[in-house]
Amino acid sequence: MKSAGMRRSIMHIGRRFFIKASFFLSIALILLTSLAANAQTCTYWVGKAVSVQGNVETMRAGETVWRPVKFKDTFCPGDMLRVLERSRADIVLVNETILRLDQNTTIIFSKPQKETTFFLDLISGIAHFFSRFRRSLTVATPFVNASVEGTEFLVKVGGNKSEVIVFEGYVIAANSAGSISLIAGQSAEAEGGKAPVARLLVRPLDAVQWMLYYPPVVYHRPSEFEAAPSVEWQEKVQESMEFYRKGDLRNAFAAIAEDVRDPRFFVYRASLLLSVGRVEEAKADIEKALSLAPPDGQAYALQSIIALTQNEKEKALMLAESAVKNAPDSAAPRIALSYALQAGFDLKGALSSLEDAVQAEPGNALAWARLAEVQLSFGEIGKALDAAKKAETLDPDIARTNTVLGFVYLARTETRLAKEEFEKAIELDQADPLPRLGLGLAKIREGDLSGGREEIEIAVSLDPENALLRSYLGKAYYEEKRDEQASKQFEKAKELDPLDPTSFFYDAVRKQSINRPVEALHDMQESIELNDSRAVYRSRLLLDEDLASRSAGIARVYSDLGFQQLALVEGWKSVNTDPTSYSAHRFLADSYSALPNHEIARVSELLQSQLLQPVNIVPVQPSLTESDLFILDGAGPGSPSFNEFNQLFYRNRFALQLSGVAGGNNTMGDELLVSGLKDRFSFSVGQFHYETDGFRKNNDLEQDIFNVFAQLDLSYKTSIQAEFRTNRSDKGDLPLRFDPENFSPDFRQEEESDSIRLGFRHSFAPGNDLIVNFIYKDLDASTHVSLFTANDTAIKEDEEGYLSEIQHLYRSERINLTSGVGYYDSDYTTGTEVLPFFAEVSKTDVRHTNMYVYSNVKYPDNFTWTVGGSADFFDDDVSNRDQVNPKFGFTWNPISATTLRAAAFRVLKRSLLSNQTLEPTQVAGFNQFFDDANGTEAWRYGIALDQKFTRDLYAGLEISKRDLTVPFEKYQVSDGTLSSETADWEEHMSRAYLYWTPLKWLAAGAEYRYEHLKRDEKFPGGELFTDIKTHRLPLSIKVSHPSGLSAGLVATYINQEFEFIAPDFGGTESGSDSFWIMDGSISYRFPGRYGIFTIEGRNLFDKKFRFQDTDPSNPTVYPERVFFAKLTFAL
Repeated sequence: MKSAGMRRSIMHIGRRFFIKASFFLSIALILLTSLAANAQTCTYWVGKAVSVQGNVETMRAGETVWRPVKFKDTFCPGDMLRVLERSRADIVLVNETILRLDQNTTIIFSKPQKETTFFLDLISGIAHFFSRFRRSLTVATPFVNASVEGTEFLVKVGGNKSEVIVFEGYVIAANSAGSISLIAGQSAEAEGGKAPVARLLVRPLDAVQWMLYYPPVVYHRPSEFEAAPSVEWQEKVQESMEFYRKGDLRNAFAAIAEDVRDPRFFVYRASLLLSVGRVEEAKADIEKALSLAPPDGQAYALQSIIALTQNEKEKALMLAESAVKNAPDSAAPRIALSYALQAGFDLKGALSSLEDAVQAEPGNALAWARLAEVQLSFGEIGKALDAAKKAETLDPDIARTNTVLGFVYLARTETRLAKEEFEKAIELDQADPLPRLGLGLAKIREGDLSGGREEIEIAVSLDPENALLRSYLGKAYYEEKRDEQASKQFEKAKELDPLDPTSFFYDAVRKQSINRPVEALHDMQESIELNDSRAVYRSRLLLDEDLASRSAGIARVYSDLGFQQLALVEGWKSVNTDPTSYSAHRFLADSYSALPNHEIARVSELLQSQLLQPVNIVPVQPSLTESDLFILDGAGPGSPSFNEFNQLFYRNRFALQLSGVAGGNNTMGDELLVSGLKDRFSFSVGQFHYETDGFRKNNDLEQDIFNVFAQLDLSYKTSIQAEFRTNRSDKGDLPLRFDPENFSPDFRQEEESDSIRLGFRHSFAPGNDLIVNFIYKDLDASTHVSLFTANDTAIKEDEEGYLSEIQHLYRSERINLTSGVGYYDSDYTTGTEVLPFFAEVSKTDVRHTNMYVYSNVKYPDNFTWTVGGSADFFDDDVSNRDQVNPKFGFTWNPISATTLRAAAFRVLKRSLLSNQTLEPTQVAGFNQFFDDANGTEAWRYGIALDQKFTRDLYAGLEISKRDLTVPFEKYQVSDGTLSSETADWEEHMSRAYLYWTPLKWLAAGAEYRYEHLKRDEKFPGGELFTDIKTHRLPLSIKVSHPSGLSAGLVATYINQEFEFIAPDFGGTESGSDSFWIMDGSISYRFPGRYGIFTIEGRNLFDKKFRFQDTDPSNPTVYPERVFFAKLTFAL
């Protein structure tokens, strides 16, 4: 019996346990089902919550219960959503329209009629709509319906009327009584039973005050409201803070519903009100705080941030300074001051203010987070990380801390960690647009352009009056090749902040890419003036480092117009201002392509740009890395300037570019480029081929170049790179000479070279960089000429050597220092055969050590002094020389539109591999390195003036002289030996230019170039001239249409006087000629930036003349009519 009773007890307990377990399990299942149903109750949702602040509720279709809305909840057709008092919400609709809802707003989601058409019922309140796709949207209200297609507008329903305000695009407001069409800047109002009526929109900003984001400046801690004995209202404030930290704004406000006569209370509540956009209520609380404590620094700090957010920058600065004065030991006023100073582009002042803030309140986590943000603006990634970690330690629940950490990780190319931090920040503060921007940039960096653009669109909806966000959204649309939308965003950014260069710079790049170069020039010049007169743009934010923007091919804007001299001026300014900027060096390299005898300078600036650059998608064009290609200017398959098909964002992807040319004299060429980017690694593979029969017998050329380049960022401070190049050429007698019959019918030259280059860069700190370059090259060349019989003489050359260089770059506000050392070692073997007489082999060892220091000192503000020197220790069989070279120059801007520069310096032409060096190529804009014979000593003196008269008229003049001492070997007949001697040469060069853009589709230019070369008769060089004067006057006109069509004409007058030593050694001869040459081109840019097709004609009237080309490796004049067709295609 006992056992039976025990069994019954056990069974009874088991049944009770089972019943209870079943009950709780059922409850859990119901709750889980309810939560799931609350999140999504249909197969295809029509809306998703991307920002929820305060009390936002939904009633699902077919239900009668309101449920709270959470972040990322989705909504179905028929669902109703309401935003209660002191609350806001952002909803992304299925058609990618972003809906921003104000407090006291109720909407009903309708089922889309088709894929691109969406209906929404606005019952009451205010809704802002933001969309850039051409998709239909109809908003129904009790009094008027708004039908739109791809626009930005606001609808308000209240009382007995509805109002529609259009910020951008086109809206039809209609009801049963009538309709009205609205465009940007217009509004309409409709009352019950009446047709909509147009209303004047005086202050558009007033309509979106509730949408703006006010960054936090006051760090509230519960400890601030502790009291002994405890006071009830302080406990309520502490309770409110706990709710706020959990994201429960409804209870945060409810806990402090009653007013308390304490300024701290009103400051705290004002901060809460600003977090949900209730600016008028916040202002009232701030006034109450000031009435209780007139010198309250925190209250002034809040007033400052309100003024700044509403774009009243001067007022914001004044209020922030008052706040600091009234509360010097408080961090909040200094945080507010940092925002005001940053808005005025005084980043150093902002940084100093924040350093004072953390010193005043070391435990203020918000101050540390803000300090990290501004440090990142200076590129101080390490310091920013330390400050952000400090903030995180003090308080892990501050969204700005996670935001800055996200940007730090993004700068370190740790994209996964960056996304995690941005997502944390979004959850902590769903109204903050900055983490949305960061998340968008991180997604784009990973290759998800569409997803990144959607995040940036959400950021704009959260703060529609933020010019920087508009600029970044414009960049995203540009990447997606949606030009109309990109244009509108850039224009909106210019309107919101006309003093920020960001939008002007990006819009210039956009306009150039759609064949509007004159307008691009105007925007570029505006960006330069707003950017401290620097041509290479550096973002004021710098949070994503704007890597791609610095590689956008600024020089292309100038070259499209034919304004190469203007490009040179801006290029020199950029490098001298910031020698650590890879964009500045690339800009200058592209600009040098317009000048004769600047090949060493061009490829050297290109090398420096490569060593300083981050990993990127930009392909390395083989034709640009090699010098002395002997290809007629513009006749090659690729452009001699920077790749214009680059993107404004760097993202993980592959890129392909194909270029081809075909023309007269059996000219054909192609260039194929493949490049890729994956996180910290990038690569580029390219091949180049060119061939032509030339304009006369034995004037043919065949050239093949192959290039492989790879770069790896070991960290955000350190990168390594490697490059392999091979070059094969076979050519006849190519130079154009004064005597058309003066050429060799059987001169042949073949060259084969292979080179390997290794590079290293380490950044100790922003503006403090070390770069190292090593080049190994093996060259084999053979030349065949006729001395006595056909092809009886062969000269074979073999050169094997290496060049190693190391350079340190330092940049500060007042002084830039560039110092370095290099060592060149080469073994050169020459074999000469004169059949059937003799064969001779000679060997030469060349050793060259160089070192240098250059300084650019900015003092006073409108002067830049270049002072430095170099030392060369050169030794080969012809010259053995140790030489110190002084360098001096200055650049003076008496007014912003005027630049006067002058220089005097000495150079020793040393041996180079691939014609590349790390030493600065110019002093105050005057080139140092020319294609002189090795061991040549040269002094150069120059002065120049550049003037901008208006934004449409530019002029300049440059005059310089070079005195050269050229070494050569002289054969002594008496004993049959060679002796080393020198010859004195002189070069006088002048350039002048006048550029005019009278219409937005028309550009005109006039240039004058003078060159006078005088050479000693005892050694006149290989071309045998002793005196040559050349005057050139090119007159150009360029027409560009937004349709993509362009046409240009260049008429060049040339006058040349010539004295030379006759080839038969019979004495000196002279001659002269003057003539006009007409060149023309027609081009078409394919829509979507997919490529360009060009037809060029040289010497259109087939003018015959006599002309000696003094830069035969880069010919610009063609002695007969010839046409070329060029095609470039990019993906």
